[in-house]
Amino acid sequence: MKKAKSVLAMLLVLLLMFALCACGGTKGEPAGSAAQETEGAADDLDFLLGMWFANTASKDDVTVDAEEVFGGTFSLYFSDDGKCTMAIDQDRAMVDWELTEDGVTLSGDNTYEGTFQDAERTTMIVGINGFDILMEKYQEG
Repeated sequence: MKKAKSVLAMLLVLLLMFALCACGGTKGEPAGSAAQETEGAADDLDFLLGMWFANTASKDDVTVDAEEVFGGTFSLYFSDDGKCTMAIDQDRAMVDWELTEDGVTLSGDNTYEGTFQDAERTTMIVGINGFDILMEKYQEG
């Protein structure tokens, strides 16, 4: 069972790395980025903007540390220009983000949905390649 989990984790890491590499952005972004299209000013987006780190990954009632699945630290960095940097350690890919009624959509070559888990919107679950990834907003201090 442990060997099967290790093989599954390595396959997922390879698949995710391929997906992240394929999600590179393009120059010449048309006017009206996702952040500009959302309601409210940038101050209203403070809950989202900045760094989010993966805590755990769950699939089929099994929850493990996210680093076991990704082979490193997985993070999302949301900018106010409608762009999000997805990173595993030093490997990065740029995607677009857009707020939804209960979360955020990340779009590149693939689309990922995130759902906020608390009223303060400091945690969210992001579905990536069949895993539910618990992301937590980085809080200074």
